[in-house]
Amino acid sequence: MTWRILTVIAVLTALALPAAGQQRDPADAILGPLPVRDQYLLNNGYFFFEPEDARVLDEDSWVVDVHSADANTFAKSRWISHNLEGDTERRTGAQTLSLIRIDEGTTVFLVDGEIHRTTITAHRGFGRNLELAIAVPFANIGGGDSDSFIEHFHATLQLGDAQRVAVQRNHETVFVHTDSHTYLREHPAGSHLGDIAFSAKYELPALEDPNLSLSAEAAIEIPTGSARNLDGSGSLDGGLQLMATRDFGRTRLHASAGLLLLGRNAPLGIASQIVISDSVSVTTLLAGRTSGSVQINIAQSPFRGIGAPELARRSYQLTAGLQHAFGQSLTAYAGIVENLITYQNSADAGLVLGIARRF
Repeated sequence: MTWRILTVIAVLTALALPAAGQQRDPADAILGPLPVRDQYLLNNGYFFFEPEDARVLDEDSWVVDVHSADANTFAKSRWISHNLEGDTERRTGAQTLSLIRIDEGTTVFLVDGEIHRTTITAHRGFGRNLELAIAVPFANIGGGDSDSFIEHFHATLQLGDAQRVAVQRNHETVFVHTDSHTYLREHPAGSHLGDIAFSAKYELPALEDPNLSLSAEAAIEIPTGSARNLDGSGSLDGGLQLMATRDFGRTRLHASAGLLLLGRNAPLGIASQIVISDSVSVTTLLAGRTSGSVQINIAQSPFRGIGAPELARRSYQLTAGLQHAFGQSLTAYAGIVENLITYQNSADAGLVLGIARRF
């Protein structure tokens, strides 16, 4: 992992260098949406857009961003929930699955684990309303250490335990079984490079309303990660999205609608497909250099066609966060992520932390 450490050191060194070029209003950098993608453990290897401002960078301007997201997932099919109902004896994933009878034609899944995902991105403005970017992710999937906190949190708010007490804490299990395919993973594989994504964003020429920005973005993700370890999809992925930003002075509204073009994932037995994803974000200044934001990401599941009704519905992921500007060019942000409405096709809870530098 020496190459990964050297990459992170190089990026952090660049973040610490004095900024050059045009100086912009610090508020401009903290009124964008938080870069939170789909956090569901099963979806980690697939490409998803991260929300961003519709406006492109000025010519020769750079933004380098490093953000890390931790997300805990505990999700299971209805058949497993039925079999675990009332069970309080903690077992490993394999022990739990050995007790469950799987009828022919029944799709079953159990996803219990935690993702630690760090993404390094670099954006550059090229003038003529064009911005290019690269995103390099590293992911570590395992049992994590947040199960105890989440169980106590659910108990305090009387949210129910969703049969968490029937499985071993901080132990990873990823199991998907259909008529034609079975995938099982129980052992962390360490931290690995994920699929690297390249994107191009074009802002439409100025409209009559100077406070409204519209842009189109195209992205492609190359299979540099391992699909077997859930760090990649094993195929070319990509997407197209339309973005809009409306500036109300101290508040900005961001919205996006995208089509994800996902390739075949052989280890999970998932065919190529098109997935729809959307996001809406509201960010407002709380002080001169601090903003607060609330956003929601909505997406179809890449697993909606495997015969599990829990994965057929869209996922709804809510993020609430803060951003703060240090000087003219350095910003830091943090956000808490929680699933809404549907609970078996999205991460239970997540946390994102990041820092960005403008040049």
